[in-house]
Amino acid sequence: MNGKSLDFDWDEANLAHIARHNVTAEEAEQVLLGSPLDMELQIAGESGGEERLQQVGETAKGRILQLVTTWRAGKVRVISAWDAPKQLKLYYLAEMRRQYGDTEDSEV
Repeated sequence: MNGKSLDFDWDEANLAHIARHNVTAEEAEQVLLGSPLDMELQIAGESGGEERLQQVGETAKGRILQLVTTWRAGKVRVISAWDAPKQLKLYYLAEMRRQYGDTEDSEV
């Protein structure tokens, strides 16, 4: 973790959704509090034009996850989270090596 502080918006709906992908709230928060890579900004039409950000990052145990998040009432809401596909994991690891040096403990 890098000392950032964020408030998260969790409820039964988003907790249940990420649980279907075998991701915990703690893991999603670890990714967001770490150094996630912003991948894509989307405007979600079904939610009244809400901006959603796709990110990829790493948990404290080296699990690399892909997340979709948004901001609601000043809090980060995790819309979904799942294990990143292998190609995205490799891209993430290459970017981390480029920015910070070796990341051997990560899972691919």
